[in-house]
Amino acid sequence: MVHPNGVRRRVHVGDLQPGDHACLLFGSDEERASILRDFVLGGLDAEDKILYLSGAEESTGPGALWEECRLTSVPGGLADRVEVVRLAEFLSGCGQLEPAALMRRLRSAAERSREEGYRALRVAGDLCAALHEHGAPGALGVARLLRYEALLAEEFTSSGALAVCQYDIRRCEPAALDAFASVHAGSVEADPLVRTAELVVVRTYRPQGLRIEGVVDAGAHRRLRDALRSVAGVRGDVRLEMSQVEFLDLGGLRLLMTFARARAARHATVELSALPPHLRQVITLVGWDRTPGLRLGDVHAC
Repeated sequence: MVHPNGVRRRVHVGDLQPGDHACLLFGSDEERASILRDFVLGGLDAEDKILYLSGAEESTGPGALWEECRLTSVPGGLADRVEVVRLAEFLSGCGQLEPAALMRRLRSAAERSREEGYRALRVAGDLCAALHEHGAPGALGVARLLRYEALLAEEFTSSGALAVCQYDIRRCEPAALDAFASVHAGSVEADPLVRTAELVVVRTYRPQGLRIEGVVDAGAHRRLRDALRSVAGVRGDVRLEMSQVEFLDLGGLRLLMTFARARAARHATVELSALPPHLRQVITLVGWDRTPGLRLGDVHAC
């Protein structure tokens, strides 16, 4: 299945493995920080070394990465395993990315990480700084970045490193985003808030909300309640994407109605998006479709 922007599959950031080359198309600093933080902390657990490509103009240390991740405290031992490299070091005098030079640097870092006994090298960075010619996006910048992505995919598949290439959708043209997405095997997303044999709940950011998949029965009520609390502070409306919900009992529905009333108290709404037809029918029959703060989105086509 081809997902939006041409990406073939979604990958939870914690499920990435050596050899993976994924992209993150982010629309807010919150979305980026959440996924980048999990990527970095996952590297600590997996005994990986981390190289971060910074768009900063001046030299910077690991502190820049902590700020990007919104980490208020740094786990012991992580600072020694992080290298921050300025992307500007690989731009020509006219501001164009030099793909071969950047790849030589990453290849050297990957070899060194193996020599030092690390499992793999993790590479992350916002690459939008390499797109702009004299302050404006340019076709040549896109072409050079696509060349870098092709070299990276070939190199990392064989070297055992892994990368998350980040692109800010607020700074890139749609056509460029489609091109960047198409050269990655997957699009990375946040690790699930809930992951059991029967239920998966994932935080989403565009729009803000949750994606709920699987079965919600009495044994899952506490987990669903906790997941809803994680978006209780979101400003504005919230969307719950429910196309993959197989079963939702009355207790689970009551949790959603309670959440909707709480949103109404904040002058906001919750949309139940892509509801399976049988769930929409139950909500309507019971009269919960008139719950303050609730909006029923389009029905999911089975």
